[in-house]
Amino acid sequence: MRSDEFTVTDVRGYLNDMFQAGSDTTALTIEWAMAELIRNPEKLKRAQAELEEVVGLDRLMEESDTDRLPYLRAVVKEVFRLHPADRRCEIAGFVIPKHSCVLVNVWGMGRDPH
Repeated sequence: MRSDEFTVTDVRGYLNDMFQAGSDTTALTIEWAMAELIRNPEKLKRAQAELEEVVGLDRLMEESDTDRLPYLRAVVKEVFRLHPADRRCEIAGFVIPKHSCVLVNVWGMGRDPH
């Protein structure tokens, strides 16, 4: 299918699929991270202590804080290692195998004149 053959409905459907997949993945990752930390109270305390030291109790964490949160980054990486995506899916006729890493360039999509 050529790009000039896409309808607005097609584009809306594809974007919905991508954003839903991203949202589901994020929610599941957070659930797994919380489950793993609850099962390991000493690791939970260490992550909490790092957050309290770097971010504090009076504000929300910001993206710029992540460079100073190595333990929390390690927790997230371990969750991805222990609980990778476990099923294949199909988007717009393309099969995405399980355990694939899919990066969506939303910045580029928003600036593409086509």
